Amino acid sequence: MRRTATACLVVAAALALPRTSRADVRVFTNPDPAADTLRSLDLYGWVQPRFSWQQTDTRPEVNLQPHPSFTLRRARLGGVAKVNEWLRAQFELELSVGVELYDAFLVAQPLPEIGASAGQMRVPFSRQNMMSSRALQFPDMAYFIAPKFVVDRDIGVMLQGKAWDGKVSYAAGVFNGNDPGRNQRDNNDDYLLFAARVEATPFAPVPRFEGDLRSDDDRKKPALNVGVGAMHNRLEDKHFNRTYLGADLAFYFRGASLYAELYGRRDADDSGAPTCSAGSPGWVFHDDTTAGRTCVTAVGWNVQAGYFPDLPFARDHVELALRVQRFDPVREVDKPQIGERELEGTNPTWGYQGTTIGLNLYARRAHDAKLQASYEIRNETKACLEGQGDGTHACTGHIRNNLFLLQATAAF
Repeated sequence: MRRTATACLVVAAALALPRTSRADVRVFTNPDPAADTLRSLDLYGWVQPRFSWQQTDTRPEVNLQPHPSFTLRRARLGGVAKVNEWLRAQFELELSVGVELYDAFLVAQPLPEIGASAGQMRVPFSRQNMMSSRALQFPDMAYFIAPKFVVDRDIGVMLQGKAWDGKVSYAAGVFNGNDPGRNQRDNNDDYLLFAARVEATPFAPVPRFEGDLRSDDDRKKPALNVGVGAMHNRLEDKHFNRTYLGADLAFYFRGASLYAELYGRRDADDSGAPTCSAGSPGWVFHDDTTAGRTCVTAVGWNVQAGYFPDLPFARDHVELALRVQRFDPVREVDKPQIGERELEGTNPTWGYQGTTIGLNLYARRAHDAKLQASYEIRNETKACLEGQGDGTHACTGHIRNNLFLLQATAAF
């Protein structure tokens, strides 16, 4: 009952303030005359109730029988406490199921060009991972950016800054390399996660949201952001080194937006055996022995676009969106292996391709009050397995679990 009451309070607060013109709510100020600084506490938050309907997939190896449902996808409450001109603290809680700590970190910014952060925060990898979930163009981010396939948040320290008049930004950090969302607050082995990201913005400043919701004057200026990121960690309990590489591009111009991303992950055996050996490895990392180990690679890409029709009733309130994404979590698997499943039960066994059509309705030109509808056509896709096709082209089989989502967002 206490958890339900907490979630309801957050929902009520967010729905009561969808028309506020500020990105946060100032709840405390304490000027320091001696230092001529202003201490403050700002709160922000949002809720995202959702209705989902998914087709039933009766294949024995899938056996997916979902029911239409209403859920509270996210209920966030956060705050930013300004200590002085160069030091601030930030926190963010997820309240949809109990109380879960997402962010809790300090930011020291002694100079505009350089700063440092310490605590639990987003790991600098992928533009979508670094973006607030309330600012997404679709109800969810790309499939391979989910916490199942990237380290989205972790505990550590990070250095960040800008150069060349802000046209280049960078972030690099060292983290525990575990999942703090599962109460893993301490490093559970002798190794750390290293992560870095660099972004280039050669033209106009790029907003930290998806969809070209900029002002009329800003929409006339093309905005481009190109980013690359990398992470590396050693998982001692599974005896392999894990490396992530990614690149993404975001473009905005005259009400249109484009986002594209590439993702790669490789798990390489660290037992002393030949690394990434050639041949047909089949499924690997089954047990604690080193026999048969090799590399396991995952690759994925996502392309999505949006457009505000230049019509009197639609140019600020209606956005059309399209996304195509593809993901292969285990490229080395070359034989159908029922029972060894890498993806969740709502998705295909060995690969995934989705084409999503979206319609977004905004109360005003902002992400703080919107309604998103999407319909995703899903396919089972990866390199041909043994006995499929001629072995040289990708094999795609239709599956029967297409997904419809209707999600509302109210934020303050």
